[in-house]
Amino acid sequence: MGYKREMDTWRGSSGIVYQRGRRRRQRRRARLFRTTIIVSLSAATMILFGKEVLAHSWKNMDNTSEDGALAWQSLLPITEIREKDVKVVCDERGMREPVVPLESKGASEEYDFSKPVPASAAAENDYFDDAVFIGDSRTEGLLINTGLSNATFYVHKGLMVDTVFTEQVIRKNGQKLSVIEALKETKFSKVYVMFGVNETGWVYSQIFQEKYGEMIDAIREINPKAMIYIQAIFPVSDKVSSTHRYITNKKIKEYNDLLQRLAEEKQVYYLDTKSAVADKNGSLPEAAAVDGIHLGKEYCGRWLEYLKQHTVTQ
Repeated sequence: MGYKREMDTWRGSSGIVYQRGRRRRQRRRARLFRTTIIVSLSAATMILFGKEVLAHSWKNMDNTSEDGALAWQSLLPITEIREKDVKVVCDERGMREPVVPLESKGASEEYDFSKPVPASAAAENDYFDDAVFIGDSRTEGLLINTGLSNATFYVHKGLMVDTVFTEQVIRKNGQKLSVIEALKETKFSKVYVMFGVNETGWVYSQIFQEKYGEMIDAIREINPKAMIYIQAIFPVSDKVSSTHRYITNKKIKEYNDLLQRLAEEKQVYYLDTKSAVADKNGSLPEAAAVDGIHLGKEYCGRWLEYLKQHTVTQ
């Protein structure tokens, strides 16, 4: 037996009989009713949720700045912060705040490497127990004239910033090594470097700076934690500066300016050692060195005192 659909029937003004399904109308009314209920429930939920969020935010407003920034941060997306990148500390109000650890800030935020090391309380000779001095015959004079035998000296007459890699002039463990090779077999925490007077004859100053930088990188690769001191090149006497074929105080000053910028770039310590021995004109006094280049005993003592009075506590 077939299903007979109930119909609404009426007659129009023109006499035509119109019919419409009653069940179709009922279904439309049911859909409208369900839609109304869903919309109403959603609106109510959103209102309740909004009240809870605002209540939570304003409850914490006392623990925020006056503009209530932290309260509204709870509504913002959370960015993941790795524990190895930051540490979390609590202030006196118990608020947790990510803080970049000191070791990841970079030394430039702790120390101004663009300036020479400032004066400090004088250190004792044992400060140099773990120090290595690298340089030419001038640095050799520091050892000879001060008796600083507790430090390690890798020095040689005529040594330069490029030949520290190649010239086997250091006798160690029964063999002759280059300075960099010897340094690899040495325990040290500090390195004092002075080069430049022999290199003033180089045509391009930029090459001197580059080679010096390569040496600093090599030292740091051997011991990344070592404190590296770049020492300013001592001037020469006026007589030497005016008569020598290539060693001039003008060139030395140019090199020292490059070295100070290099110290900032490489984040190592720059020592203004020239100020310990230079006269008011920036030249080496005639009494400081017999040959106008290599310091005598008195001025090597001034050099050492300067080093002891300009140290950095790591």
